[in-house]
Amino acid sequence: MGNETLGILGVGHLASYTVKGLRNSGDQRGIVLSPRGSETAKILSESCHCSVAADNQSVIDQSNILLLAVRPDALDSLLTGLRFKPGQTVISVMAGVTLPQLQQFPELTDICLVRALPSASAEACTGAIPLYPANTKAADLFSRIGKVVSLESEALFDVALSHACLHGWSYFLIQQIIDWSTDQGMDLDTARLMVAHSIGSAVEFGEANPQLSYGEIGRSIATEGTFTRKGIDQIEAGNGISSWVDAMNEILRQAK
Repeated sequence: MGNETLGILGVGHLASYTVKGLRNSGDQRGIVLSPRGSETAKILSESCHCSVAADNQSVIDQSNILLLAVRPDALDSLLTGLRFKPGQTVISVMAGVTLPQLQQFPELTDICLVRALPSASAEACTGAIPLYPANTKAADLFSRIGKVVSLESEALFDVALSHACLHGWSYFLIQQIIDWSTDQGMDLDTARLMVAHSIGSAVEFGEANPQLSYGEIGRSIATEGTFTRKGIDQIEAGNGISSWVDAMNEILRQAK
């Protein structure tokens, strides 16, 4: 399956993460880019050994697997007049566009439709990549750039969309604590190292101890009288933790 050509319709940030991740993983499959997003396509063609097709139909004709990566409001104009191969695997990475919505397009009625959502971390070949429905070709592709999580329903895929947003929000939290650290006199490199590894090592320790929930680990550290306990009490008093859940609920509401 690794030799199957990947075609990408819509070459923006997400396509860039995917292509760079594949090349960083050592995957040398053929990758054909649409001319849409010409500036990014040119950069990727030069740095990641991809080809840029003359038009979108040429992308489809040359590819076994297709990544549908345009903005939702551009989908109608993109698909008009295109002819997909019967049974061709088409992976939509358009957040918030459901399979029933995609299946309303006549051009997409005779293909194998899948939803996926790689994040920026795919470029570094890490991070969760939700997939619905389970699909061997899509799983083989994305397993090279992250941890594929096949979901049982599209409703759960919407929950995973909130997780993808959580990934993005985490950068803001990390940067804010780095900024606080430098305000206290710590140099930037040291602050970045301390904050990134403080958070990253918590995840590594949690995953190394799957018999324990993250809550159990936290409570074992934040015992009465410790600085950790005093800090978490302050965060909870300011609705700091609940506000993250509130934000995820809002994303889920909008996705529905």
